[in-house]
Amino acid sequence: MGENQDTIDRRAAETALAFGSLIRSRRKALNMRQDDLALATGVGRRFLIDLEAGKSSCQLGRSLLVADALGLRDFLSSTGPAQCAVVAGPELPDLLEDVEASDGEPTRIL
Repeated sequence: MGENQDTIDRRAAETALAFGSLIRSRRKALNMRQDDLALATGVGRRFLIDLEAGKSSCQLGRSLLVADALGLRDFLSSTGPAQCAVVAGPELPDLLEDVEASDGEPTRIL
């Protein structure tokens, strides 16, 4: 494994740990037990344990479902005001292109 892959793996682990911590703190702020959240979202308690522990291989869709159920939609959406602190990450290249939508209005896509 090269140095770049090690860096990617380390950053993925740090991000998963931060996301899991956010999920746990929000759940506790709502006075919810893991069993209650699992029942409300349809995921297993074991999944929540792994998610809150920062396991980086947790399924993204289920992770987002849990975050949404905890009221973190604004954090996950770019259309609303973020309720959580945003930490600046590395600068990414601009990959957006202007295109014309079917209604003639300009729009941006990746």
